[in-house]
Amino acid sequence: MCFATSRVNALLRFAASVAAAAVVIASSSSCGGGSGDGLAGPAAFACTDSAKKTFILSAAQSWYLFPNLLPAAIDPAAFATPVSFLAALTATARAQSLDRNFSFTTTISAEQATLSNGTTIAFGVTLRTLANNTRIFVGQVFEGSAAAAAGFVRGDEILALGDSVANLQPASAVLASTDGLTGALGPATSGLVRVFRVLTPAGVTVDRSIAKMQFDLNPVNIVRIVNRPGLTPIGYLSLRTFISTAEAPLRNAFASFKAAGVRDVVLDLRYNGGGLITTAELLLNLFAGDRSGQVSYSVQYNPSKSAAETTSTFALQPETVAALNIAFIATDSTASASELVINALAPYANVAIIGGRTFGKPVGQNAYDISLCDFRLRLIAFKLVNRDNHGDYFAGLPDANFVGGFCAATDDLSQSIGADTEPMTSDAQFWLTNGRCHLPSAGSVRQAQLYRDATAAMPSSDSSALRDYLPGTY
Repeated sequence: MCFATSRVNALLRFAASVAAAAVVIASSSSCGGGSGDGLAGPAAFACTDSAKKTFILSAAQSWYLFPNLLPAAIDPAAFATPVSFLAALTATARAQSLDRNFSFTTTISAEQATLSNGTTIAFGVTLRTLANNTRIFVGQVFEGSAAAAAGFVRGDEILALGDSVANLQPASAVLASTDGLTGALGPATSGLVRVFRVLTPAGVTVDRSIAKMQFDLNPVNIVRIVNRPGLTPIGYLSLRTFISTAEAPLRNAFASFKAAGVRDVVLDLRYNGGGLITTAELLLNLFAGDRSGQVSYSVQYNPSKSAAETTSTFALQPETVAALNIAFIATDSTASASELVINALAPYANVAIIGGRTFGKPVGQNAYDISLCDFRLRLIAFKLVNRDNHGDYFAGLPDANFVGGFCAATDDLSQSIGADTEPMTSDAQFWLTNGRCHLPSAGSVRQAQLYRDATAAMPSSDSSALRDYLPGTY
């Protein structure tokens, strides 16, 4: 989950409950909000695990958002890998649910491909599991992917998978294994083959063998204008992830909304785990209305780095819409930059969350790079708050301080995302038209979430960067 301020490109990364050239520098790219200041190293650097662990320790001692939760003493040599060392370094914050695998290591090249170029190597499906974590379903299929070419559709159930028909493992066994789906589906390697035994929505069982390939993430995949008799139309937009290639289609979508006189918007963020702050900031500005110059959000660092803190204000764009009512469709995969947008707009517009409670990531990462090694540390370095200083929503939105509404709704995998009859979409339109939930939202805000994100318990080790921003996507 990333975003960018006027000073730095920042990244907001979702971590699931499932999951510098020859000079060492802090990258100007940050996620979840952050500064690109500091961390210079020697002109010569050995790309060893030992050197990387020392680098991680130096960055954490300087920039970690929760310095009081770092170990008083720790020996990097006691840990086999940079990943295991980082896990030990942030263990206390993780135990307190303040850093739920948000700090992680990846490669510069993988992030560049995803965040700047909008491409990735994968099968091209977002997977969801039943709440009891025994069954796997397809939540969405990416256009132009291997999965799309093989006939996968939303609502398919994955009964079993493996590297061959003779080696298929039942879905329940895969989910119960230590490495879960991430291990079973393998690294982000073009040409890697897996076999899926699928029960289609029509009730037919088929085996599909597909190979991972590069494809375009198509971040803004659905834009619609929904006419209402006697009322202004509703603008509907599905945003998959906050990456650079989303910016032009976002502008185009809002230009069409503005031309149609749209004042009420459905922003579908159901599987959106975050991305670039620059993209989130653009989206906020497209909703700015007459709020130019007013506070949008602020970035807060640990006390030793308070000089790096920034406050962003709304800036009108040619495509800006003066939205009166905004319905945010959300699930447990909705995180980071998505939550930033919801939280920042809540004090200004009449807003509601439709679906389920979001993941809960009010913090963001800076990028610290060893360019010679194609190594990137994403470290939690800052907190995000809105105009009213509301942040700390580690249990997700809505929380006790959220000023918007909430309507529980089910993500019905048997219907297309964005269809008028799909429950989340239908309920969002109902709320915009009637100012109330279609059905009473009694009990827990999680009650309508029949499915949950299908990702591993620990950060991905395949360096694909994909599931950092599109949780559950393989």
